[in-house]
Amino acid sequence: MIKEPNYTIDEVTESGLLEIIIKNNKTKEFLSIIPEYGGRLKELWLNNGEKNISIIKKITRTDSVNRDDIFANAKLSPFAGRIRNGQYVFDNTKYNLTINYPEEGNACHGFIYGKKFSVIDKTVTEEKALCRLEYLYESENEGYPFNYLIEITYVLSSLDGLTCKTKVVNKSRKTIPISDGWHHYFDLGINLSELSLKLNVSNLIELDSQKIPNGKKSIEFKFNDVKKIENQEIDSCFQVESSNGRAETRLIYEKWNLDLRIWQETGPNKYNYIVIYTPPDRKSIAVEPLTSNIDCFNNREGLILLKSGEEYISDFGIYLNNDQTIT
Repeated sequence: MIKEPNYTIDEVTESGLLEIIIKNNKTKEFLSIIPEYGGRLKELWLNNGEKNISIIKKITRTDSVNRDDIFANAKLSPFAGRIRNGQYVFDNTKYNLTINYPEEGNACHGFIYGKKFSVIDKTVTEEKALCRLEYLYESENEGYPFNYLIEITYVLSSLDGLTCKTKVVNKSRKTIPISDGWHHYFDLGINLSELSLKLNVSNLIELDSQKIPNGKKSIEFKFNDVKKIENQEIDSCFQVESSNGRAETRLIYEKWNLDLRIWQETGPNKYNYIVIYTPPDRKSIAVEPLTSNIDCFNNREGLILLKSGEEYISDFGIYLNNDQTIT
């Protein structure tokens, strides 16, 4: 009898789009990726020790004009968050980005979230399986006339859950400004009011009426301890409390003994900021690890200056904590 491998990677086509499905055949955990739609996750199921649970908002269509759909589970690059009025100055040159948040007058979340990525590697071992994708950005937006290669790697293992790795290589002949982020919506099939949240942050970034940092920071914020979200509306940016190069955000549902951990690598040129956003439908919550503050092309807070040929690498991950009773 042929032994079934611990992990498999399959390709399927649905609605005319290629999907990559990585599966743990023992636990039945799996994720699916849509390379042609920004290389983003379509679906993720993880095991809590008793059953498999859908973790993120499932992508059901790629032509939606709803903003929460457009950015669901998207990679944010070459800037994450808002740029005031879509304008910035770099190397004594003023640039104008496309305004895609017209009610605010801001540019937001870069421009690769819908680009077609290429699959460059699929690897299966006894302990894990991974898929690596890449996209070459070549001065496609006049407001960002630089070249860089972005590589995304999704790694599934029973020990670590899902790890998302990002590498950016500057393909320009000069230094470029860049920031990096993710925009996953976590949908556990539970109304947001029933979930508890715990943040690992040090400062709340205060925002003005344009949702741009006003230069002030506060240490007064909720959810530094485990606390039910209830009817709280959140659309806030925080500085992460960096500890041992890693910070965790927790989503908790005690009735299921469910403790979802979203971790991000911290340190120089890593994910030292996070945005938490609760959409109006209250079905999901966005947890967005960022390397920079909002409006980083102007305030330079967390902005990465990547020299020609240099690369940036950082990780974040998602797993269910099954080791102990929730505290």
